[in-house]
Amino acid sequence: MVALTTMSSLTGCRPSARETARAEFIEQLTTEGGVPAELAECVADGFLDTRTTEEMKAFFERPELTSAEADEFARLAEDCGVVAQP
Repeated sequence: MVALTTMSSLTGCRPSARETARAEFIEQLTTEGGVPAELAECVADGFLDTRTTEEMKAFFERPELTSAEADEFARLAEDCGVVAQP
């Protein structure tokens, strides 16, 4: 019983691919884009929550945003702007 609890605890600590992608995306928005962390989290959540794993892979493999993605980011940033206020 103890071994099972330990095994599930260990596997429960490792982030999923989606969690890793989210964290890396937020870091990119903040470090390369200069976006405040709270706003970056909101935008990342809004963008990634509506994507399948395959859509996320395609997004991260492209070197540049599509015009539709750029428009979506602008909309998300506006929607999340209230969150970023102190």
